[in-house]
Amino acid sequence: MKIRVVVVSLAVLLSLWACATSSNRITEYLSGFQLPPDGAQPVALPLTAGLVVVLPEDELGKPTTPSREMLQAVAERLQKEIQTSPNLVIQRVFPSITIPASGLHGLDLERLQSLAREGSLTRMLVVVATSRSASKLRFWPIMENQLYVRMDAALVEVPTGRVLTTESGEDDYVMAEALDYVERISYPRLYYRNFTFGGPFTIVTGDPYKALGEQTFRGAAAQLGMKLRHCLDPERAGASRSRSSMAGF
Repeated sequence: MKIRVVVVSLAVLLSLWACATSSNRITEYLSGFQLPPDGAQPVALPLTAGLVVVLPEDELGKPTTPSREMLQAVAERLQKEIQTSPNLVIQRVFPSITIPASGLHGLDLERLQSLAREGSLTRMLVVVATSRSASKLRFWPIMENQLYVRMDAALVEVPTGRVLTTESGEDDYVMAEALDYVERISYPRLYYRNFTFGGPFTIVTGDPYKALGEQTFRGAAAQLGMKLRHCLDPERAGASRSRSSMAGF
């Protein structure tokens, strides 16, 4: 039994180290935090934490940025994705918050500590969501609008500001619309980036740009949740470590 405990603990350390080294763009948005070192972080599982989605102010003027209510739904989607694993339990999902301009060093530790006190939490999962877009004329009059969404996350020990691990998830979708304002049955349409123009696709009702944003933000949240589950899974980390060790023989 003792041997198993040691092996699992070692796997957790290796796992968190792998996450921290795979994505640390989140640290560009933090101010006053203790950034993750080069080595593994000693963390006992399971972890409990709060969750907050953070949006730079530059995102607010974009037509594809989801509403505050939809961002809450995206956060709850992320919570659901994470909690298919027993290793990280999200006790509370907070309403989204904004940080100035592009977000660089815009989230200070004091603000996060104040938020955590509301929920009597000592750990928080901070997720900064950003997006970029590109458009091209596929053929007249059809314009393709592609949206890329990235979510960068940090699991933080709030009292000390110590970043335990970082991870990211991203996704992109395409919305095709007609520019000549002629009503067409199958436009606007929404489809995944590597699907063909002919389908499969979803016909959009309502604001097509909002629909594009909502779908892509949800997709990025799902990708982030999957990667967080993976890096906090001791058995997967141990298996990866074993494969790496055997490769040297």
